[in-house]
Amino acid sequence: MQSAIRTHVAAALLLLPLAAATVAQPAQAQQRAVVAQPAIRSLTLNSSAGLAPGAVLRVQLVATPGADTPSVTLGSSGIRVALREQGAGHYVGSHTIRRADRIDPMQLITARADYGRRTIAQNFSYPGAFQALAMGGPAAAVPAPVIERLSVSPQGRIVPGRELRFRLVGAAGGDASLDIPGVVNGIDLVETRRGVYEGSYTVRRRDDLGAFDRAVATLRAGGGRATARVDLPDARTPRDQRAPQVSQLTPANGGRVDERGRTLIQARLDDDRSGVDPASVRLHVDGLDVTDEARITQDEVSYRERLGHGQHRAELVVRDRAGNVSRTGWSFRVV
Repeated sequence: MQSAIRTHVAAALLLLPLAAATVAQPAQAQQRAVVAQPAIRSLTLNSSAGLAPGAVLRVQLVATPGADTPSVTLGSSGIRVALREQGAGHYVGSHTIRRADRIDPMQLITARADYGRRTIAQNFSYPGAFQALAMGGPAAAVPAPVIERLSVSPQGRIVPGRELRFRLVGAAGGDASLDIPGVVNGIDLVETRRGVYEGSYTVRRRDDLGAFDRAVATLRAGGGRATARVDLPDARTPRDQRAPQVSQLTPANGGRVDERGRTLIQARLDDDRSGVDPASVRLHVDGLDVTDEARITQDEVSYRERLGHGQHRAELVVRDRAGNVSRTGWSFRVV
């Protein structure tokens, strides 16, 4: 279930000096090069306040997964931004501009990544918005990007140890992050597919749980900036009274299995409120408790065993973190 969303756009039009952001394009010379695998595919550069001291430059690089010490160098400024792999092939990093920094957006940005003994590099031009600032051009007005929705799962009470998964849907090719005031700033929301940004945070014991209801996501794209706030559940949220859902049974109920070797018994688990409690899951096959041999996560339970020919029955018990219980039984035949 998606949380309610309240979207706040700072202004219908924003000036580039306040937030310059767009996808950097490869330098022309590099566009003509034939890039072998592994490869650097794209670079996104965003700023919270142009190139002014105190502005935060945020870098996202898309390249072949598994790079060692990936980084971005800003021309001849001597500034090297170390990157970390946030998701498979998605590398992120940031730099806060100092008064002594000398950044020339008319130069090139160089991205580097090591793969074993091989180093690959790709040059990119600064986004046009940065170049316009350097040339003293007028500040252009640009529309703010659109945030279509922002959701968090699982829902239910926020408790220490719970992993909250955030998902923002909006303008593609941007830079998204999430702030929880007084708890954590700058949670990276990585664009996992076009226009979809995802990230997570695990609640700590020392966190102010009341601050989570003020969580704000920021999306920068195309030179504009927009924010959205998601209403996270708090102590006033009605108690979760819905049992977990069990689906995608394998083998299917009443099905016939004609396979050699070990039979796969599997089920999909889902609870979009308080969340499945993996420690509560119990699986019985033909009356025998096989829980300890099963693979159990919040989303799935699976078990393999060499079963004899004939009728067999599986029984699954699942509870969520609010104590709601779901019992599912199904039968199948091995032939």
